[in-house]
Amino acid sequence: MSKASMTQRPPAEFDAYAKGYDSGMDAPLKALAGGGADDFVAVKVRWLLRWWPELRTRSDLSILDYGCGVATLMRLMRAAGISSPMTGTDVSSGMLSEAARIWPPDSPPPLFQAQDGAGTGLAPEQFDLAVISAVLHHVPLDQRTLVYAELHRLLKPGGRLVVFEHNPWNPVTKYVVTRTPIDAGAILLPPPEVTTALRGGGWRDIRSSHLMFLPPRLGAVATAAERLFGWLPMGGQYAVTASK
Repeated sequence: MSKASMTQRPPAEFDAYAKGYDSGMDAPLKALAGGGADDFVAVKVRWLLRWWPELRTRSDLSILDYGCGVATLMRLMRAAGISSPMTGTDVSSGMLSEAARIWPPDSPPPLFQAQDGAGTGLAPEQFDLAVISAVLHHVPLDQRTLVYAELHRLLKPGGRLVVFEHNPWNPVTKYVVTRTPIDAGAILLPPPEVTTALRGGGWRDIRSSHLMFLPPRLGAVATAAERLFGWLPMGGQYAVTASK
């Protein structure tokens, strides 16, 4: 769960969580569901590889992790065999510093870039894939369109977007989020909010899927449940995909 945001909470508050950040694993239910923070992010990596298998076989696809936090998603993408160049952005300089500090020395590192609000300062139309994972629920409602616009600006024509978010229709997810300190003040958003905003922003081929129906610690069983029930809007997380 990456924690970059344009929330009313200043980036310095997120900086305070950076060192040793564990994605809210102090929540008892979350700790019961997974052996560590990586288990929850690995679910998303497996989903990405099912959705776009070429991520593992092509090294020419440029990837953006918008709101990367301590870069757990990118680190696990590397571990899964994704060798393409990666860029991670975040409003929290503390998170970016921690991401660089803990990045495995034997793995090609991403480029880390500080955000100024929704803006990244990066050149337009340079990414084939942009992922924004567990970020939007921290963004005030009136600023979320700025995030979608920045992602649209950064993607190449035909580039793909993936939005991962907590599912407020799942009671366990809602319970955990309300008891996680770094999520204080977060406003969860249901899948239709994302799809409606993307349609209004000029995106195309918009689709949604659902994941994390079972605890990640169940491994292959949990993955099989996602393949079977991905249409059911009750997973702990959901993914919305779109193309520029």
